[in-house]
Amino acid sequence: MSWPPNHVMAATGYRMSVAALDFLGPGLRSESVTGAGGPWLDAGYGSSVPGLYCTGLPAAVSFGPVMRFVCGTAYASPRLAKAVAAMHG
Repeated sequence: MSWPPNHVMAATGYRMSVAALDFLGPGLRSESVTGAGGPWLDAGYGSSVPGLYCTGLPAAVSFGPVMRFVCGTAYASPRLAKAVAAMHG
């Protein structure tokens, strides 16, 4: 192997699963429309369950892997805030 290496591979092996989010309760988990383990979210981070919004790792399925990291909050925060304000005043 030459140094420095010309390839880097990083992986956690963790897969998102709404079914594993016990804090949501069985009703919310079963009502959520999901794909690839995460909830399908609209442009305001709203799920298929009215009033349930998701950011962070659960949002990665709909918005990409940057949602897994703190830097993703710069994109998510204003959109989520706008959606919540529009829905709840």
